[in-house]
Amino acid sequence: MIDHKTIKIWINLYLDGELAGEELEQFKQHINKCSECSKLLKQQRDFVDSIKILKDEVNFDFSDFKKELISQIEDFKPQRKSFSKLAILLAIIAVSLGIGIYLTFLYSSRTDFAEIAIENHIRQTRGQLPLEIETSSEAEISNWFSGKLNFNFRLPRYPDPTKQPYKIKGARLVALNNDYAALVSYEMDNRPMTLLVAPSRSATPHGKNKFTFKELDFYLDTRDGLNILSWSDKGLTYALVFDFENFNWKKPCIVCHSSGDKEM
Repeated sequence: MIDHKTIKIWINLYLDGELAGEELEQFKQHINKCSECSKLLKQQRDFVDSIKILKDEVNFDFSDFKKELISQIEDFKPQRKSFSKLAILLAIIAVSLGIGIYLTFLYSSRTDFAEIAIENHIRQTRGQLPLEIETSSEAEISNWFSGKLNFNFRLPRYPDPTKQPYKIKGARLVALNNDYAALVSYEMDNRPMTLLVAPSRSATPHGKNKFTFKELDFYLDTRDGLNILSWSDKGLTYALVFDFENFNWKKPCIVCHSSGDKEM
C-alpha cells in the first residue's frame, strides 16, 4: 500500500516524466481512487503550467525594461514637473513589480532537493533507475555529462583511483524542475551511495545540523533511515545520500576530498 507521503514525492516525478513501469501504474491507480491526491496533482500541474506561462511571457531583463520606460517618458516631454515625477514613480513601481514576479518564479521553482535526492537514491538502489553510463572512470563520467547539462560539472580526478576507499559505479541524468540534474552512483564498504548535483538557482542545501568545513557550510540530516549531506559551492548544490553504520560525517566527504593529489 502506497502512503500519501510517497505519492506527494511521485507527483513531482510524474510531472517531470520520470515515473515508469510498475511505479507509474501504482501512481495512476492511487490517483484514480484518492480524491485528495487527485486534487493535489491538479493543483501542482496547474501551478507548473502557470509558472511555464509566466516564464515565457515575462521579460526578466529589468535594466533594458527600465531604460525603455525612461526613454518613453522623456520622449513624451510632460509639461508639468508633477506629472514627470509621477511617471518616474510609476516606472520604479513597474520595475519593482517585475523583480517581485521574478523572485516569485525563482523561489517557487525550487523543490525539496534533499527529498528528491533520497527518492532517486532509493529508486536507483532498487534497480528502478538504471544507470545510463557504467564506468569507474571520473573522466569518462565527466565527458559523458558534457553537453547534456545546462551547467558545468566535472568529477575530481585522482592519479590512482584504486587506492581510494570508494568505487564509482556510473551515472545518469534525472529530472529536476523541468530540467536535468546529474546523479553519480558510488559504493563504499559494500554500501550504495549517490551524489545528486544541480544548479544552486534551482536547489538549496538543507538539514537539521549545520557545520563548516574548509570554509563551506554543510547540512546534515537523516530521513527514512538514510543520511543526507548537502552543500553549495561555486554555483552548484550537492546532495550525498548514504546509509553507513557507525556514522561519521567525514567519511562520505572522501568522494570529493580524498587523500592524495587530485587532478581536474
